[in-house]
Amino acid sequence: DLHYPLRRQRQMCIRDSSTPCIGVCQYDNEDICRGCFRTLDEISNWALMTEEERKEIMKKLNQRAESLF
Repeated sequence: DLHYPLRRQRQMCIRDSSTPCIGVCQYDNEDICRGCFRTLDEISNWALMTEEERKEIMKKLNQRAESLF
């Protein structure tokens, strides 16, 4: 199958780019999503970020969640 390498690459990309998104996209006045607690900029740039950058953001999400509720 000529498309196998592309499919494999896409599967790897999806697996590596885990996301905190739960499909509840509502934003507060500071553009923080009430579903995943990422900023609008973080969500927009998620696919472009390195795995390390994503991990750093993931570390901040619990604190943001607590401050919102």
